[in-house]
Amino acid sequence: MKTLSIIIPTYNCKDYTDKLLFCLNKQITDDVEVIVVDDGSKVAYETDYKWVNLIHKANGGPASARNAGLDASTGEYIAFIDGDDLVADNYISSLLAKIAEVHFDYCYLSWKTLPGGWQCDVKLKNIKDEFPPFNLCCWNRVYRRDMIGDVRFNN
Repeated sequence: MKTLSIIIPTYNCKDYTDKLLFCLNKQITDDVEVIVVDDGSKVAYETDYKWVNLIHKANGGPASARNAGLDASTGEYIAFIDGDDLVADNYISSLLAKIAEVHFDYCYLSWKTLPGGWQCDVKLKNIKDEFPPFNLCCWNRVYRRDMIGDVRFNN
């Protein structure tokens, strides 16, 4: 079992997904698996990275692609990144360090849009602090597999 599974649904955004995988390539460790789910792109997504578990499926939307990734994943923790997103150069090492330190059920991540768009810095100082109410998406969180269980996205 891996420590972290990263599930990436992609649909007709090869250039963006290639940039994301390039960014992740420098960060991959034996504790991490990356599952890219090509959700029926017009031109089937392909990559030369051997560490990517690439799944091709008929188009069913991002929820369906995330579910296919969940079903294929083995990690104790699950993270989602959309195929047109990028991550920081220390994304994986930061997550693995936090997992080792806290063994959380759920982690909410800071994020920003580029260039110069929205930004959400999550810096909770105590248990009574509340998460920002904006942007309740799955791609800015990491979940313990046990917390997800058999729950799947609504297709």
